[in-house]
Amino acid sequence: MNNGVVLADAISTFGFIVAVGIALFARFESPLVTKSVRLVFAAAMGLYVFVGVSNLLEHSGIAAVFDTYEDFAEILFIPAIAYVVSTMLQNQQLDTQAKTARLMRQQNDLLLNIVDTVPGGILVVGPTGTVTFANDGAEQLLGMTSDSGGSVRIEPSWTLVDTQTGTTTSLAQIASGGALARKPLTARWPDGTQTELVFSSTPMSAQGGELGGSVVAFEAAGHRA
Repeated sequence: MNNGVVLADAISTFGFIVAVGIALFARFESPLVTKSVRLVFAAAMGLYVFVGVSNLLEHSGIAAVFDTYEDFAEILFIPAIAYVVSTMLQNQQLDTQAKTARLMRQQNDLLLNIVDTVPGGILVVGPTGTVTFANDGAEQLLGMTSDSGGSVRIEPSWTLVDTQTGTTTSLAQIASGGALARKPLTARWPDGTQTELVFSSTPMSAQGGELGGSVVAFEAAGHRA
């Protein structure tokens, strides 16, 4: 019976030694297995290598010199494995969040590329007339500019005039006026240049159901100096 115990001790000790080697030297592609996880897991397996060697010496009748320290090793094993499990769970959450953020950036970049291919202008205008987004077409038709942070600046030199009535309007009035379908407006510059445009506007809802501005689209109906 004692021979069977010694054999079991030897097999288990060898298994834990292999586990230490795998943790330290095997290559893992998973982002869950960080360097700290590998080291702590290897240390946890090393604790049981110590226990296995101690049992092997004791049960084979060679010595029981390490028996006093076995309990300490077994106690330390539990928090080490708990650290490994909790860290891997946290890494999994962080990896999931990183993948979600990367997917959202890719989708946002794709959407921006699609919007910038539209020949007309597209604006996102707040209720007060603040422009938070302008595509390339809007920048070209109305001379808007965007900085590297995405902030949009409107050059105030032009005015919008209702082509049919001759009254002046603004982006704020367009954004707060509800749905608008193909409204002819003229952008006039101080030097006499003007561009005839056709505007459409679709309201956006903010939190609480209140009007959060509009998506304003426009295209050139004609141009004359």
